[in-house]
Amino acid sequence: MKRKNAFEWKTVVLAAVLLALLVALFLLTRLALSDKRPSCGANGEPLRTAEPTPEPTLLDLYVYFDWTETVTIKVYDHRADKLVDMDLEEYIVGVVSAEMPVRYEFEALKAQAVASRTYTLYSMAHGGCHTNPDADVCTNSKCCQAFSTHERMREAWGKDYTNNYARVAEAVMGTAGEVLVYNGKLVDALYHACSGGQTEDSEHVYANALPYLRGVDSPYEDPMRTEDVDFDDDALAELIAAKYPDSGVTADNVKEAISIASAYPSGRVETLRLGKTTITGKQARNLFGLRSTMFTVERTQKGIVFHVRGYGHGVGLSQNGANGMAKHGSDYREILLHYYTGVSIGSYDENGVGPLQERSTPLPEETGIVLVPED
Repeated sequence: MKRKNAFEWKTVVLAAVLLALLVALFLLTRLALSDKRPSCGANGEPLRTAEPTPEPTLLDLYVYFDWTETVTIKVYDHRADKLVDMDLEEYIVGVVSAEMPVRYEFEALKAQAVASRTYTLYSMAHGGCHTNPDADVCTNSKCCQAFSTHERMREAWGKDYTNNYARVAEAVMGTAGEVLVYNGKLVDALYHACSGGQTEDSEHVYANALPYLRGVDSPYEDPMRTEDVDFDDDALAELIAAKYPDSGVTADNVKEAISIASAYPSGRVETLRLGKTTITGKQARNLFGLRSTMFTVERTQKGIVFHVRGYGHGVGLSQNGANGMAKHGSDYREILLHYYTGVSIGSYDENGVGPLQERSTPLPEETGIVLVPED
């Protein structure tokens, strides 16, 4: 009887082992065949491999927080020539990534996020995109604001893509819905790269004198953006004569013919004399390819040197100055209230502008989502 039981036990064990081996062989065979056989769609064509996505970031947590549900806007991608429906905050992440160096201080990135969001909503309320009438905004900086897609971020940031994307997304999400307001209305939140130490009154650059776009000191711009642009007498005279033939400027008299006629208190050139012709500082900047209108003119033995300070039109937020203020301890709200005179910070949703509602970003563990760190 014992012999029979032992035989039956050995038989069961052997059968179980054989069954396990058969199952393993079956699974290995399927795996090998699936690797060799291309995946196909309904039309029989091979499916494209999905593009890798970044590690989870705060931007991926939209659906878990009611306060991040914002408006959907229509964005015209001028490079791809297509109209895209996009969440406002998602669009702002792309704008901040393109408009401000990601290495800037975190509070500067947050200030840029609020300025870009306000600029976007103000533009939408005043006619939207001028390039595409069906779009609220576009990705062309010459029309609206610069914008980076994920592909362009990967190209620019390389191996730092995941960390940089997360950093910008956190700056945007940390200010979600916040906008700049003057007398209860959105402001035209202009900004530029570097002021040269002093921002400019709006009417000295654009048509309107806006009370919140007043020139202010920008003391912490480091490093200060400077540039020397050299012209020899012949090249300068030829350039001027081609654009302003009635100026009477020649290679023989160009040194005496060119001089600053007037300047604004900020140091930016208001008018420049070119022989018999007087042009604006903006026209001079375009003509000579200068980074800003804050320049001086030096006569040298070979020709003329323009000594330029700053980068951009000089109105509103100085990005370089914002970074300097952040380095010296200012938070993003202090930065914004410095560069935009008399404004307050409000909130925006589908109902329009309202009072600022204090928000805090929930911790990842409070959401049930696990943020996987980069290797």
